[in-house]
Amino acid sequence: MIVFYHRIVYAILLYRVQNLGDMIQTVALSRLLPAAAGVYRHRLEDAPANATFVMNGFLDKDSPPPGGTSRCVFAGVSGPHFRRRQYLDWMRTSPFPIGARDPATMEFLIKAGLPSIMVGCATLTLPRYDGTRSGVYSVDYYGPGTRLSHRISRELSVERQWKAALEALDTYRRAEAVYTSRLHVALPCLAFGTPVWIAKPSGATWRPSRYSLLEQLEIPYETLITADVTLCSSAYLQFLEQSLSTSIIPGEPKMPSVPPDAGVPRWRFPWP
Repeated sequence: MIVFYHRIVYAILLYRVQNLGDMIQTVALSRLLPAAAGVYRHRLEDAPANATFVMNGFLDKDSPPPGGTSRCVFAGVSGPHFRRRQYLDWMRTSPFPIGARDPATMEFLIKAGLPSIMVGCATLTLPRYDGTRSGVYSVDYYGPGTRLSHRISRELSVERQWKAALEALDTYRRAEAVYTSRLHVALPCLAFGTPVWIAKPSGATWRPSRYSLLEQLEIPYETLITADVTLCSSAYLQFLEQSLSTSIIPGEPKMPSVPPDAGVPRWRFPWP
């Protein structure tokens, strides 16, 4: 079901992957929009033709909608891996600058001739928490406390992914400390004001580029730290308000409508 709001239809991304961090991004973005239609990342062409499609996250593995079927706002997209001409051509159809999640992506897009500004990630707009804290957690990292993971089954339904993302965010929000190798554990923790220890990225050459947002925020690796990310959060909200021509009042997460998942593949992604 597509939900209408003042005659505007919004669409946001859904995922069938092994990484809970993707759904965490969708949860964060859902707080900033009215109820929206969900579109599987592998089926972008299924976006409602009259929708304002708010695109965020990693897009490189998919094909854009044929013929520009949706009015797209790119708000926190990532990947210096946008190598496909069809992707760059699709982004050029947007009437707005491309909101890059990190400096590496912004620099790549500008070199490709696209107007781009660095807006950060929707997860940095999550509300700060000043309540009681308890528990130390290590998420996909061999650190202290309780061990957790963002690896989920490719067969997990969207509804179960959504619930797992909400539960994970509530755990990070209330934690005394979190140790992780995952970007989308680190960013929510920074937004919540939760002390977080982030393993330095290594391995594939693209991985440090994904983490260039942390360097922009001057977040040190392998140090338990809290930080004020208000400026980055404000930049994201301002970009979204200007692009959508509306005021945004962050609220509670709102699960998007779930389309049929027939034929939607379950990918294996190696990155954290």
